[in-house]
Amino acid sequence: WQHHKCTFFNGVAYHIIEKGPIISVMSFDSGTGEFEEFIAPDDICHYWELCIDVFKEQTCLLFSCYPYEEEGKEKFDLWVLQGKGWKQLCPFIYP
Repeated sequence: WQHHKCTFFNGVAYHIIEKGPIISVMSFDSGTGEFEEFIAPDDICHYWELCIDVFKEQTCLLFSCYPYEEEGKEKFDLWVLQGKGWKQLCPFIYP
């Protein structure tokens, strides 16, 4: 597998990884020493337009692969990690 991007929140490191055609987020809890894998949503088809960060105290994925009708702007999908899976929030436009 290949490691791409990462963030750290509440003592847990989250890394975007690619295992063949599957994109996942691997977490490592520094307090317990446990690893966990969260498969990315099916809508996320590649890693090069994917970012991981923290939004409102939740680990989130930002994914942009959509052309937007206005030049110089991009449309992003926002996914937050809730429990063992991802919940999609409203997409947004960013200049």
